[in-house]
Amino acid sequence: MKLSHITAAAVLALGSASSFAIDLGTLNLTSGSAGFFSTPVIGNFTDTLTFSVTAPLGTIANGSVTSVVNGNQDVDFSSITVTGPSGSFSFFPQLLDPVEVWALPAAGALLFPGTYTITFAGLNSAGGASYGGNFAVTPIPEPETLALMLAGLGAVGFVARRRKF
Repeated sequence: MKLSHITAAAVLALGSASSFAIDLGTLNLTSGSAGFFSTPVIGNFTDTLTFSVTAPLGTIANGSVTSVVNGNQDVDFSSITVTGPSGSFSFFPQLLDPVEVWALPAAGALLFPGTYTITFAGLNSAGGASYGGNFAVTPIPEPETLALMLAGLGAVGFVARRRKF
């Protein structure tokens, strides 16, 4: 009986040392952007967040994540990635400890229609820190819309040029 208690304790200890995966849910991007936050488990963590791109030609995506520091609270990210039909895109550290800021490159990421997952991996301190961020998408205009916009700009330029003379 005593051996089974020791075995159970060992299994629990080994399980607690491993990384925990938490699904944060679905990010609603119908308005073009959305915020998110999490207080991950103490120790190694992997959080996931899903979202969908529905624009016919895809979108340009931008995002940033900031950790919250207070006393002995500290989140140290090892990676933040977006994966889906367009491939994998990494967030890059802009600022490190004590407050971490990670972001997609300034040009953003081209995402084609489909379902994507943002994966946050790192280490949370014993104080239980949090992080939050924002993710935004801008639809790529359809060719007809782009042609109409360029024609309008051309007409405005033509009228402005004629008024000069």
